[in-house]
Amino acid sequence: MVREERINSKLFLEGFLGLLSTFGPFVMDMYLASFPQIAEFYNAVPSLVQMSLATCTIGLAVGQFVFGIISDRYGRKVPLLLSLLLFLTVTIVCLLSPTIELFVFMRFFQGLAAAGAVVISRSIAADCYSGIALARIFGIIGMINGVSTVLSPMLGGFVAGAYAWKAVFITLFIIGLIMFAGTIQFRESLLQHNRICLSFTLLSSEVKRIVKNRSYVIPTMQYGFVMAMIFVNLASGPFIMDEYGFSAEQISLTFGVNAIALGVTAGLASRFKDMHKVVCYSNNGMIIASIFLVAALFLHLSFIVYEVAVFLLYLFVGAMCTATTTLAMDSERKNAGIASAFFGATGYIAGGIISPIVGIGNIFITSAILFIGLAFGNGILSRILKV
Repeated sequence: MVREERINSKLFLEGFLGLLSTFGPFVMDMYLASFPQIAEFYNAVPSLVQMSLATCTIGLAVGQFVFGIISDRYGRKVPLLLSLLLFLTVTIVCLLSPTIELFVFMRFFQGLAAAGAVVISRSIAADCYSGIALARIFGIIGMINGVSTVLSPMLGGFVAGAYAWKAVFITLFIIGLIMFAGTIQFRESLLQHNRICLSFTLLSSEVKRIVKNRSYVIPTMQYGFVMAMIFVNLASGPFIMDEYGFSAEQISLTFGVNAIALGVTAGLASRFKDMHKVVCYSNNGMIIASIFLVAALFLHLSFIVYEVAVFLLYLFVGAMCTATTTLAMDSERKNAGIASAFFGATGYIAGGIISPIVGIGNIFITSAILFIGLAFGNGILSRILKV
């Protein structure tokens, strides 16, 4: 149900949460197509430019803990305003950075600041909704977040191609300003009597309690596996499609098609009352799609076979994202900020770990092994949860 005492309008709240949820993917991925331009601008080696992606990912993971914990103590609005103010400041520094070293360093803080929007968006949802209504809002957030994860590099490529790499960061600055303005209009969702006065001892005890909650931990781990599969596709897809002779524009279009699949099922999953069944059915679908994908990669079948398998995989991934988010956050309503922090960080950590592995050895074989391994790993977790 929706808790009506939260006085933000339904339309504003859904749009606001959807916008906040896109921040992580846009900050992390939007500038990927600009790597060659950045390397040329700073006269830097590609590996140093790529380091800026790693520092941003680390910032996104760390920032979710920082702002998630703070928001349980001080409410959602003030920490969110501070995170966005930090983001705007750091983005200006990135634009004006005279050296690649400073640029790489500031990308950590850009990710850290953006994490505030990501983690607090889930906490606000848990504050304002429960049950089927919570599943619905996470379906909307999952749909928007999933699409933005895949489309942000494509949009960034168009912006950088039309102007230059700094135009991407100017675009991010404008998005940050819009979010800041929206946050000013946002009315606090965590009432004073629901806030937690966290000491280190209390925080430690709450974290221990959360990690012992199977109803929270298992869906969170499953979300990590699902995000790892997305990152495997993002890291391997361009190289695999290049082997098929695809141009950069065709690769971007393919990612866009897959994003539609993910977004549609992320939204549809919220219409089901039993999220445990969604997890079960989605996992079975991911295993079947992964088997077809392994066959396509190992046997070097036609691109159509490969793309159909990836498309099917994304259909089930989208539903799994909504279901796991709903199950995890609904089981830890008391400490939504901390729970949201662990949940979100798990996805980024999983993606950060898995992405470099994709480049080891033959990318077709490595990707195939990772896809099938992650799908079956998720299946084992489903059995543990007994869904």
